[in-house]
Amino acid sequence: MKLYTSYWAQVRNFPSNLVVLNTTVWPPRWYTIGGINNNGVISLHCDPLRPGRSCDGLCNGKCNPKHPEDCEFLHEYRKQLNAINFDDFMNKLYNLRERLRADFPDREDFDFAFIFFEKYDNRCSERWPVQDWFRAHGVKIEEWHPNV
Repeated sequence: MKLYTSYWAQVRNFPSNLVVLNTTVWPPRWYTIGGINNNGVISLHCDPLRPGRSCDGLCNGKCNPKHPEDCEFLHEYRKQLNAINFDDFMNKLYNLRERLRADFPDREDFDFAFIFFEKYDNRCSERWPVQDWFRAHGVKIEEWHPNV
């Protein structure tokens, strides 16, 4: 099982064994969570990684301040991640993979992509705290690219 981060515009390029795990508060209007898209990609909400109430109103999308280290929203989001029991989170992810294997036995092993709005080159994105969180627990995660 491989873990990736990516953004909504890339979902149309995903193979059918790469499961979309939405980390955004509101997915784009054009995408339905809890279903399978035209390419056979399964999409689900990843509630523990969606910004919680402590993050409400802290980001207006204008990335001010320009340095993510000074961003109150990302600071609160990191605190949210640190409050999650990482082992429980990973066990739920492994259990989800097993359920998907049982429901879709004709597919290759499932990988997961945590989806964000911002592109990979935007330093003011939750993807960086998420990547840091996984890596701090010794779990490999990388940005998904179409040639992966």
